[in-house]
Order: sequence, then C-alpha cells, then structure tokens
Amino acid sequence: MFRLDNVLEDWATRYKPLSHDMAAGSKKKTFFRVTMIDEDNYVVRNFNTLSSPCMAYATHIDAELQQNVNRISYRHVIYFLVKQDTAPQKTPHTDEMAATEARYETDGMVQDLLAWLFDLKQKAANGDRTFTSPLFSLTDKATREGLRGLQLDTANWATLPVHWNGWQVCGLSIEQIVPRDMCINPEKYITE
Repeated sequence: MFRLDNVLEDWATRYKPLSHDMAAGSKKKTFFRVTMIDEDNYVVRNFNTLSSPCMAYATHIDAELQQNVNRISYRHVIYFLVKQDTAPQKTPHTDEMAATEARYETDGMVQDLLAWLFDLKQKAANGDRTFTSPLFSLTDKATREGLRGLQLDTANWATLPVHWNGWQVCGLSIEQIVPRDMCINPEKYITE
C-alpha cells in the first residue's frame, strides 16, 4: 500500500530547512503525523518546544469514488508551520511584516516540496533505481502507482487566517487518483 506520509517524512529528512531527525525522542523532529491541525495533538500541545519550521501530514482519510466506482480520489493535506519573529515590534506594521515573512517562508516550502514530488514522480515513471530511501522504494509497484496518481498539477495551498502563539500555517492539498476494482474479495468473508 502506498503511504504518502512516508514519502513526505523522507523529504523532510533531506530538505535542509527542516532537517528532520527520525530518531525517537529527537529534539530536531520537524515532521509529524496528525489527525487534523486544529485538533488536540502533539503539534498543538507542544508549539512552545517545536523546531521551526516544521510540517505535519493529516492522517484523516478524505476520499470519494469516481467514474462508476473504478477510481478513488483521495485528498491529502499537508501543513507547513513557521514561527514568526515575536520580538517586541515597534509598530503594528512591523508585526504584520514578521507574519508576512513567515507566510512567504511556508509558501516557499510548499513550492520546494511540489518540485521534489514532480521529480520523484518522474523518476518512478522512468524506473529510476538509483534513488534510495529507508522509508519506501521506487521499485515497489504500489509506490510507483501511488506516485503516478498524485495530481500535482492541480495542487492548491493557502495560509490559514489564524495562528497559534505566533505560528503561521499554510495548508497544501494534493489529490491522488487510485484505480480500484470494486469487487468482493471472498477471502475477507465468512462462508458457511
């Protein structure tokens, strides 16, 4: 099964502004899995100790059937978070400038991730065997098909109008189309 969260965590370890450390208990953990960004979770409870910038993948499943149940459309949501400079500002204008700088930083990270995903998708389509990751393999059929289904050309993102204690948040939404045969698998049922 294709897991976009594993692909994203791999990117977070490679991407210098995040430099995510996967080790348990690491103080440089910058990638998180959350149900939703606005629910009680590790990220929201620990804003005061998180490294900035960081990112979170929403693990809730948002899907719908398409084309006479032959395809499933999944909606993946990724959040980028940057703590704005909260040093005392001389005027409201300079405070808004600090918030704006943080928002533009999240926008840049979104664009960097999309460029990397476009490149990774191309490598998977071309059968590239030189790319290695401890979290996934481009030689895995499910990974190749999962990457192929990402609709990166229609990705959309926006900064959120709220911020938590000086954190600016940008949400990225990516659709993934997955072919699916809606057939009954007899092995999953009890028969008499």
